[in-house]
Amino acid sequence: MSAFRSVSRLVSGVGLGAVAALHAAWASGSTWPARNRQELAEAVVGNRNALPDRRATAAVAGIAGVAAVTTAGAFGESTALVRGRRLVGVALLGRAALGGDVALALLGMPPAGKRFLALDDRWYRPLCAVLGVAVLAGARRTRNAPPEGTDSSRL
Repeated sequence: MSAFRSVSRLVSGVGLGAVAALHAAWASGSTWPARNRQELAEAVVGNRNALPDRRATAAVAGIAGVAAVTTAGAFGESTALVRGRRLVGVALLGRAALGGDVALALLGMPPAGKRFLALDDRWYRPLCAVLGVAVLAGARRTRNAPPEGTDSSRL
């Protein structure tokens, strides 16, 4: 495996793992880095009164955690896993390109306020772009390598 692909997988695994850990902390009741739930809601979903419930936040943590270990290279190189990694990368790049307002609308959330939009432009969208590129770069299968589970002696 190339050094670039290894670094890409490390970046995607650590980045998505951090996203998972942060959502797990929020699901358990933490409001870090905000002072209270209203400030947290304003920063992460754009509306002081629209913070998702703990179960939904825990689900995001779980999905991000699975994405972290998968994009980091766990579970092998099967065609399905490579496609799954690519789907995660494209989704992250889509989130970066379309922005938080579109993401909130797709989730059925109210339109975002100014604070969220500023944070989205400065931090969330660039983070999604970096992670999306890292995931896609790490998803590449080594050239001329047969998919996992293929008997290369029969090729």
